[in-house]
Amino acid sequence: MIKKLNWQVKSNDDRNKVIEQVKEVISASDGFIINFNMFSELALSLSIEIKESGIQALHKALGVVANISDYNDEVANSESTKDWLILLNITFGQGQGDLKTIVPDVPG
Repeated sequence: MIKKLNWQVKSNDDRNKVIEQVKEVISASDGFIINFNMFSELALSLSIEIKESGIQALHKALGVVANISDYNDEVANSESTKDWLILLNITFGQGQGDLKTIVPDVPG
């Protein structure tokens, strides 16, 4: 059975900038985004699959990008190759709750 962690991230920076930084950090830590849910411009939920040995480095790198919940050092073995699932909830402080996507008219 795959083990899980729940992390909370909060940021007051630009939403698109934070999303790009988080994607880069996950990729650099050899993690994979396996699912995501967008909740307007207020929040984003990611499901990340990562080897146990990369969990600590991922948490540390995410802490540079935004404010992240505490990490329990006893959770992961830095030498293990077992897969873990991290449920990451990102909250954007600048969100207004009314995200609109403008779709241009396409002739045809």
